[in-house]
Amino acid sequence: MRLPNLICTLIFLGVVAACDRSTPSTPTSAISAFTGAWRSPATTTPAGNCTNTTWSITAVTASTATINYSSTCAGVPVVGTANGTLNGATLNWTTTGTASNGCAYALSGTATPDSASDLRVAYSGTVCGLPISGTEILRR
Repeated sequence: MRLPNLICTLIFLGVVAACDRSTPSTPTSAISAFTGAWRSPATTTPAGNCTNTTWSITAVTASTATINYSSTCAGVPVVGTANGTLNGATLNWTTTGTASNGCAYALSGTATPDSASDLRVAYSGTVCGLPISGTEILRR
């Protein structure tokens, strides 16, 4: 008598499991607040700062990202890829490279979302041996 009950129970569980058609939700991570395309508004910035900045942020893991960027810093165009690491609600980033005129640059800083459409980027470093620092708001 136990075997038929066991078989009925297993069949019932199989039918119930087959009827569950729900799709598991995709977990979101804090890095998703940063991903996408960002651009600086057309404004005048003081000498020694960066302007005409564009960022394209792609999540690599739940806590790291690649930032493809272009900007003009201290009057010199810089283009490259930065690496970012999430620390709470802040993306710490760093990059080095060679500017369009052949001189070296090194920049680092932080990025924090001000809203869904604004990203506050603080930076410092050197471009062609000149110190630069500032804060810029990038927009989606």
